[in-house]
Amino acid sequence: MPVDSGLKDEVVLGDPNAPRFVLWNGKLRAVPSSPSDLPFFDLMSIPGKLRAGFGALGIRPPPPPPVHEESVEEFVRRNLGDEVFERLIEPFCSGVYAGDPSKLSMKAAFGKVWKLEQNGGSIIGGTFKAIQERNRVPKPPRDPRLPKPKGQTVGSFRKGLAMLPNAISSMLGSKVKLSWKLSSISKLDNGGYNLTYETPEGLVTLQTRSVIFTVPSYVASSLLRPLSEAAADSLSKFYYPPVASVSVSYPKDAIRTECLIDGELKGFGQLHPRSQGVETLGTIYSSSLFPNRAPSGRVLLLNYIGGATNTGIVSKTEGELVEAVDRDLRKILINPNAKDPVALGVRVWPQAIPQFLIGHLDILDAAKSALRDSGLRGLFLGGNYVSGVALGRCVEGAYDVAAEVAGFLSQYSYK
Repeated sequence: MPVDSGLKDEVVLGDPNAPRFVLWNGKLRAVPSSPSDLPFFDLMSIPGKLRAGFGALGIRPPPPPPVHEESVEEFVRRNLGDEVFERLIEPFCSGVYAGDPSKLSMKAAFGKVWKLEQNGGSIIGGTFKAIQERNRVPKPPRDPRLPKPKGQTVGSFRKGLAMLPNAISSMLGSKVKLSWKLSSISKLDNGGYNLTYETPEGLVTLQTRSVIFTVPSYVASSLLRPLSEAAADSLSKFYYPPVASVSVSYPKDAIRTECLIDGELKGFGQLHPRSQGVETLGTIYSSSLFPNRAPSGRVLLLNYIGGATNTGIVSKTEGELVEAVDRDLRKILINPNAKDPVALGVRVWPQAIPQFLIGHLDILDAAKSALRDSGLRGLFLGGNYVSGVALGRCVEGAYDVAAEVAGFLSQYSYK
């Protein structure tokens, strides 16, 4: 996508060796980045590591009967032990989903890992089977136009992620309509749909054979209710907790000495388990990951706060959110006597990230089935509550839906 949108030379990649940290017992501790790190990292005890190793090999309690859908917490504690859950997976769930792992579905939220045990009898057994399958059916050759990272890492663009939608919009030109709000949709006798939009120029009506809903599920629910009560009811069941992002900048000398590597703040960022007494979910070291994110002598930190276990953030002012983040950072990363941070941006999403709770996939299937049963061919559901919350999964899901739409529309093309 960056290549097709003309941004190949604007891509910036993070250091694949940048450490990731988890707060535990008042100290930031590095997460192992490779198997060779496992014996030496201090985030887990030796008994905890042994429990995880034996569990991954299959020496652990058996999986529950198929009628029981395990939560992330149940799956991880059973397979890998309490320490892996409390010190790695729980903060990871907070960082990715801003969620409660006791309620998140393992099958829905981390389906690839869930399938390892299903396919191989254990996590290690499933991994070997997956490797064998990958060797048997090799991936298509990599597009030579794509940048070649030196390892697994994260990417952005020189002026931030906004460059991608802006470039796509520029390519599409007048086909992209801004400030157009879909107010209603109705079915036509010929099987197509009538769409009514509120626009800056007034009401506009369009007719189409297909519609892709990539809006949040609660918006899709409202729009689809006149066409299918059952689909609307299913889509209304997904939960989106509030999350706030808080971008702050400190002088470099505000960073605690013990958090520096070779005199610099290095790494991807840090995650904070809910048990460690801090409110902030996690912090990304933006100016360490990508170039030109902060002036010389300063660092830029992107923080997330809120989520399923802290919905009260919606009642806080921007100033109170900055104070909460600053208070937490001074316990972990920033010298307590450092100058106040420069607050560069605060954004609160009252309904932020869809939670892949137990039953999520069943609810999604019910919504899709309801559309089919109502004869609403040509309506497609997409977006992060369908494909997954990570940007990469959203892009992959978009290509999947595009293929579905192309297949549907092909029946109307001239032969």
